[in-house]
Amino acid sequence: MKHFLRISFLLFLVFTLNTSFAQKEYDSPYKCVSNHLNYLNQNQPKLAARSFFVTKDTAKAIELAIKLKKVYDGMGLFVPVNKIPDNPDYTDSLSKKHRYVILPERLPDIYVEKINNNWYYSPDSYDEIIRLYNEVYPFGDDLLEKIIPSFGDKKVLGLFIWQYIGLLAIIVLSVLLYFIFLKIFKPILVFILDKILKKHLDLPVKYHKTTRIISLLLVFYFMKYAFALLEFPIKISSFLITSLDIVNVVLFSFLIYRIVDIVLAFLSSVAKTTSSKMDDQVLPIIRQIVKILIITGAIIKILILLNINVTALIAGVSIGGLALALAAQDTVKNLIGSLMIFIDKPFQVDDWVEIDNMAGTVTEVGFRSTRIKQLDTSIISIPNGIISNKALTNKGLRVFRLFETTIGVTYDTPRLHLQYFIEGLRKIAIKHELISENYYIYLKDLGDFSINILFRVYLKTNDYKQELALKEEITFLIMELAETLNVRFAFPSQTLYVEQFPGKEDLIPKYDDSEENLSNKLKGFLDKL
Repeated sequence: MKHFLRISFLLFLVFTLNTSFAQKEYDSPYKCVSNHLNYLNQNQPKLAARSFFVTKDTAKAIELAIKLKKVYDGMGLFVPVNKIPDNPDYTDSLSKKHRYVILPERLPDIYVEKINNNWYYSPDSYDEIIRLYNEVYPFGDDLLEKIIPSFGDKKVLGLFIWQYIGLLAIIVLSVLLYFIFLKIFKPILVFILDKILKKHLDLPVKYHKTTRIISLLLVFYFMKYAFALLEFPIKISSFLITSLDIVNVVLFSFLIYRIVDIVLAFLSSVAKTTSSKMDDQVLPIIRQIVKILIITGAIIKILILLNINVTALIAGVSIGGLALALAAQDTVKNLIGSLMIFIDKPFQVDDWVEIDNMAGTVTEVGFRSTRIKQLDTSIISIPNGIISNKALTNKGLRVFRLFETTIGVTYDTPRLHLQYFIEGLRKIAIKHELISENYYIYLKDLGDFSINILFRVYLKTNDYKQELALKEEITFLIMELAETLNVRFAFPSQTLYVEQFPGKEDLIPKYDDSEENLSNKLKGFLDKL
């Protein structure tokens, strides 16, 4: 009986010590993760499996421990163990739970949590571990070891011979795949771009570079998954795979930008067929926005690949951005001005505008400024903040072009000639097909040296060259009418009349035309119109 009690006491003591040791061994996020990785590095998978909350199936825990480590290595992820908190009561600031995400930017669904006063990899992460493992190693993680003969198990310079052979094989296969992809995708892109899009696009599409980008992108994706099979040390694997990921991000960004460029070129050709010029004005802005979004997305993705906390970085940039905005009020004002221009639409591309002492044709509306081509073909950039606060005259929106002039005739013109002359001017406005029915032709006033007639008509044209041609044509018609009716144009002068001078004729012209004669002359002129 005494021996039985002693043995029972010893068993209880051992159990208590083991339980106490186990509790202390996994009582923080740091100990959970570090024990998992350290025990696997020491080739003790059973001890590493303790970091997983699996009560009965030890084999499953061992499988999860090994596969998660291979996921880290295959994705080139270096776990910053020293940065993991060693606090048993650690609480996540967002979820307010006893939870710690090891790599929040790259693997947000893999985390450890506190269960029964100990820290384990969360059971919610187990399915994600299996999924990631199957994604990284679609053909298994020992494919190359099975293919390469047994002599490959010897080490040279810290690496196995089969790893050198596998690396050389991957490089050779990647080069072959690159040329194969070029042969496959080039005719496809030629057909799509030449046969389909070029029917609508009057511009050369550089499909050769696009084909190279697609081929390189596929080859580097292949190399990424192939390098995972080599099972290099974590530092080498992390460098290689991270470098490939960064190259893939850059190539993918170039590919997206080229696709967007082709789409916008197609939309630009369609926009030229529409009557509205707003789409021509918006497309360059869309191109700039897409370019900024692509570059921003690529930079954020690269920062994530470099294990930089993007959330904290954005928060810091936001605080700095506030200070920068206060220092760059003019820039913000111009951006707001750009927004107001797009909302109010005071002008469009190709409109003729006048702002203060500046005038010209609008060529481009950007985020910061609007570019206007002046008469001498020079380009002037006006900040949008100024445009939104200035009185602007948009002559491009004119439905008609105004032709207004004052016709001065001499005071010696008889009233009857003057009446028929004004009637003839009105007939010109009525009969001309490019003059609007809204005209103003009246005897205006008696000037210092002339009888003044207001001649104001509206021309049906939006083209400046045609406007000048019409004004020239109408001016010649007015001169011909004056010659027909014997009406003289006045000009600033002083005339001294001597009514009677011996041996000289009177200087006053004689008007001997009858009303019937003047009517016939007017009718003959109007028949010529």
